[in-house]
Amino acid sequence: MKKTTKICIFPLIIMGFVLILTNSCKKKDDNNNNTTLTGQVPVLTTPNSGCDCDCGDRGWIPLNSKIQVNKNNSISIQAPTGWIYIGYKKGTTQLLKATSGGTSVSCTCNTTGSCLPFTGTGPGGSTSGCAGNCTNCTMTQSAIIGGTNVNFESGGYINIADRVDFANKDIPLPAAFKAMFDLPEVKKALKDFIDKTYAGLPFPKVTQGNDFISVPDGYSLAAVSIFGRAAMVPVPTISLKTTAAAGGGTASCSCTQGTCTLESTTIPFIGSASYCTGSCSGTCTLSSGAIIANGVVDALYSAISFRF
Repeated sequence: MKKTTKICIFPLIIMGFVLILTNSCKKKDDNNNNTTLTGQVPVLTTPNSGCDCDCGDRGWIPLNSKIQVNKNNSISIQAPTGWIYIGYKKGTTQLLKATSGGTSVSCTCNTTGSCLPFTGTGPGGSTSGCAGNCTNCTMTQSAIIGGTNVNFESGGYINIADRVDFANKDIPLPAAFKAMFDLPEVKKALKDFIDKTYAGLPFPKVTQGNDFISVPDGYSLAAVSIFGRAAMVPVPTISLKTTAAAGGGTASCSCTQGTCTLESTTIPFIGSASYCTGSCSGTCTLSSGAIIANGVVDALYSAISFRF
């Protein structure tokens, strides 16, 4: 399914140093990064000799986080109060929660050369990733939980001090992710939001397509902020009229390189929320919009998905 709008991520190397990436990464010089930085970020000396920047393996960092560059060239992230990290333990579906909001990012080159962490601008915060003169670089997100260092398969930050409400169409948010919907607090808050929004109205029949979902007339797939992450939730269209929210009759996921697909978490007899999953090595975008003609979608709200 094609879209009339696209969103790109342009890495900004902190402390004024720009990593020049090839292939699927682009550069952008922008010093408006609200992350607090400590130490000197590792800078590649031969960035043009090859790059496996693993754009699909990037992470999202909350606004006003503190970042410390460590002696082993990893970076430590301390999110502001209220933010916690939720994810699956590496190689498993075991849900782990770093309630301190502290995580680390490291990069390992599996071939010759080297790759190092970087941070850049992102929706409502910053992004993290790996780049360098390495043809096979692995990004690892980890945290100390119960005194033990654990690596994550995937996950992300959520603001547990926030709430569930319609997302403002003018404020960008990172997309929701699978692991967060396994958290009881998220399930309850989403249920309460849906109960309040529907106010006794029936839940619509959602049509599942190959790479999209749609709802009938009278309903919209609205962008909803769930603890600071955007998901698409079917709601009565009338509920959008008194908010700054946006939503259309269809929701989908698109990838600039590779694939990402739309998945939904369902609360029986209550409702659902949709997000993206997959192996996108470019930029994976979750969108809600209206079909114009011939399958072309006018995206009314879009959110970038991150592995970490």
